[in-house]
Amino acid sequence: MIRKARGQDWEALVSLFIIENKHNAALAPDTVRETTEVLTVEELDAILVDDNSALFVAEHHDTVVGTLLGNVVQVDCRRWTAPRCYSYIEDIVVAPRTRRQGIAQKLVAHFECWARAKKATSVELHVWPNNADAIRCYAKMGFINKQLLLSKRID
Repeated sequence: MIRKARGQDWEALVSLFIIENKHNAALAPDTVRETTEVLTVEELDAILVDDNSALFVAEHHDTVVGTLLGNVVQVDCRRWTAPRCYSYIEDIVVAPRTRRQGIAQKLVAHFECWARAKKATSVELHVWPNNADAIRCYAKMGFINKQLLLSKRID
């Protein structure tokens, strides 16, 4: 079952975000610092009351096994950009023991419905280029490569 997160989900969310943080720190150690300080109660409360943010959880047998944090972004018209409204997935994580069961797809589908109701016309996300499992998963859901972020060390 996919549902909106609640305050009492805080401990389960922290556990999932720690898993994600460790994974990202292994993929990009020059960018991501490993930490257990991934979500405060105050941050959770702020997310839960923000109309432009969505935090969903996936439950299996009354246990939170996945989460998706996203938001809707409204871009105003400028000389160089067209106005648009898009949704952005900030974080998605599924507990390792429940992966490859369609939980990520269900979370994304639920988020898409929420974003569509907010008038978003697309879903966007970033993924580390060396995260092959996530890239395959997102490709199966219909995501395509839209842009490359290039970086050069200068130290």
